[in-house]
Amino acid sequence: MRATNHNPRVRREQITVQTVRDETLLYDERRHMAFCLNATASAVWRLADGARTIAEIAAAASAEMSRDICEDVVRVALHDLRSNGLLAEDEGGASGDAAEAATQLVSRRKMLARLGMGAAALLPAVASIVAPTAAQAYSGCVDCSVAGPRRIRRGGGPAIAPSGDPSQ
Repeated sequence: MRATNHNPRVRREQITVQTVRDETLLYDERRHMAFCLNATASAVWRLADGARTIAEIAAAASAEMSRDICEDVVRVALHDLRSNGLLAEDEGGASGDAAEAATQLVSRRKMLARLGMGAAALLPAVASIVAPTAAQAYSGCVDCSVAGPRRIRRGGGPAIAPSGDPSQ
């Protein structure tokens, strides 16, 4: 079955994926951003292949997680993935079922009220951070303009030279 407007599909091009326990770490090589998906969002990420509808994703995620995952939870996950640029774009510029999902999106607050507070752990979460550039990562300094090559004062103690030798 090929992808239609009713079958959401995540973007996998230029995405590095690492699974850690029940979470999924994604690195978007295009935008140099990293994302951490909780167990529910991870299940939706794996299942949104363009061949499944929202209902089929919910059923498969329920079976995979041994918990009831409703379509509203899947819609919230798809909305989060879309807002973070992780859903694939169709030829027409729309990202699968994401436009429909966004219009039918139930707020997290209403979902918690309907499903109960015990469902809070099931709510999908997509956390994103901007990854440092290679030069920043190599230097160990995210904003090198703050420290520069001058002496750095750490913990209120004496100034320490960048090499770590306080006598310099």
